Amino acid sequence: MQKTLLPLLFLLLILQVNTAKAAAPEVGEAAPKLQLTGLLQASGKLEQNLNSLKGKVVVLEFWATWCAPCIAAMPHLNELSEKYKNKGVQFISVTDETDEKAKNFLKKRKINGWVGIDGNEAMHEAYEVQAIPFTVVIGADGNVLGYPDGKTLSEEMLNKALAGKTLTVATDSPEAPTSNTTADLAKPLYELSIRPSASQGMSNMLMPQMYRTKGAQALDIIKIAFDATDKQTEVTTTLPEGGFDVVATNPGKGSPMWAWRPQLQQMLQDVWAIEVRQEQKEMEVYELITTTAAAKRLREAAPEEAYSQQSSDEGVLAGRNTSTAGLAKILQNVLKEPVVDATNLQRKYDYNLYFDENKPETLLKSLEEEMGLKLRKVKRPIELLVIAPKK
Repeated sequence: MQKTLLPLLFLLLILQVNTAKAAAPEVGEAAPKLQLTGLLQASGKLEQNLNSLKGKVVVLEFWATWCAPCIAAMPHLNELSEKYKNKGVQFISVTDETDEKAKNFLKKRKINGWVGIDGNEAMHEAYEVQAIPFTVVIGADGNVLGYPDGKTLSEEMLNKALAGKTLTVATDSPEAPTSNTTADLAKPLYELSIRPSASQGMSNMLMPQMYRTKGAQALDIIKIAFDATDKQTEVTTTLPEGGFDVVATNPGKGSPMWAWRPQLQQMLQDVWAIEVRQEQKEMEVYELITTTAAAKRLREAAPEEAYSQQSSDEGVLAGRNTSTAGLAKILQNVLKEPVVDATNLQRKYDYNLYFDENKPETLLKSLEEEMGLKLRKVKRPIELLVIAPKK
């Protein structure tokens, strides 16, 4: 049966609150004050450095150590930062993680320019940062010039910024703030939506109360919806191509945990005309095991971490507060083969893995060098997630 999926926007029951909060500044408006709690890779006191930015173009790049798209964009941004460091442009990479996490990251990965610590998340709130990476260009006059995608930020754009010209939303940032109306600023009380994505790279936020993703593939979204990210899949239908943005929240404060899942399952099956079921089959899989180096190489997550974050993009896997079972899931997504956690490790870890996408063996090498973990092949009965066309 042949099926065609048109570009879709599916929005179900969005209830708006009646009060508005302060919005991120539009292009041309004054940029919020830089309220950083710390600054790395800059000499002198924090206030002195921030005052020295007057009359300069400032590029804010919101990032995190667990954000693979952020890390993938760093070489490009580093190159621009180096070229423009003596031309009146200051790059500041802003994170809401601790300075300790940022410093540990900088020991292995280079970031040109300053690294700002947003300890109280004042900057994230001022710009309404909901997904990272997120880029803001501020002109020498202190006004916002644009919200370009960091990966596509160009010398032409920076030259325009130095000339005081705005970077238009139409060409430079389809996701930049565009309106101050109450309806646009009101936060939905309940949301279930899916739409084609304009994002480059992929980011995920997965919690008992909600699921939010940008740039995710259809198969990955289905696995999340059916709580089957650790399962191998058998697809007997044609899934839509490209990336999608999805939001699914629990319908009210009294809802049970993960109440959004069955609603998202039904929506995906209806919109994409598919049926999803589970079957068992014996097959060859990877087992994730420890080596003698694991005790020294594993980085335990801070005990105060509340949520797990994982992301991938262009040869980068990154995670924060992640179990080895969670790591096995993302390894499976990259390798396209089943990965079973056999480490017996009970704690959670932070990790950054770098590899060549065209050479899967480089991921195995990085896994052992960075974490002291190893993958080996064994045969096991595996539960499959079968995705078939709707009858």
